[in-house]
Amino acid sequence: MHAPPFQPFGLLHLVTVAIVLTVIAAVVAWGRRVPATQARAIARGLGVILVVYYVVEGVVRVTLLGVEPVLLLPMELCSALFFIGAYALYTHSAIALEVLFFWAFAGTVHALITPTPGEGFPSLEYVRYFVCHGLLVLVATYAVLALDLALSWRSALRALLALQLWELVVAVVDLALDQNFMYLRHAPPSPTLIDSLGPWPVYLVSLELVGTASFFLWLGVALAVRKVLPVRAAEATAP
Repeated sequence: MHAPPFQPFGLLHLVTVAIVLTVIAAVVAWGRRVPATQARAIARGLGVILVVYYVVEGVVRVTLLGVEPVLLLPMELCSALFFIGAYALYTHSAIALEVLFFWAFAGTVHALITPTPGEGFPSLEYVRYFVCHGLLVLVATYAVLALDLALSWRSALRALLALQLWELVVAVVDLALDQNFMYLRHAPPSPTLIDSLGPWPVYLVSLELVGTASFFLWLGVALAVRKVLPVRAAEATAP
């Protein structure tokens, strides 16, 4: 029995996002209620969960969804964030946490707003899609609100520079393996928002501009939220 096609902005989509947001709010609230040392212990646990999830999902995608093993390489932005996030949450590296926050909110959040799982509930791909992206948004939110990550315009610039360096690495991998990670070589075959940004390579420049604007937009959101939810831990993470 095949699952019905996924309908963006339909009732199922809205309910799923509501569930994801509820889980995020609950975990972050938990992290803010406990002492800072315990909040950091929870963060390390989340870091372990990221790596374990990536491995389990990889096995599922290859064995049950027919994905080519080469596509499990963590070259896509969200895939890389599982390992960057694990490192950031386990070590509490300020720069790694900054990358986690800005990459997740400038990229992964959009995957929840305009999702493309192909099939709706109860398909395995549908569940995998929303768990994957929801988990990344959860840990990025936790980094700012539970670990008291201090953000500034320098934080956004560092994360933006890291993104440019990562794109160079991905470009080399794409050429070496004849792949199209991060859509650096051509647009995705299915209709996406990229189609409205011009042909290749114009859309790459458009994505850079949109990404840069998103970084500073989310910086403003984070600073505004911080005014409402002030730092509550004695040892906040500085940029």
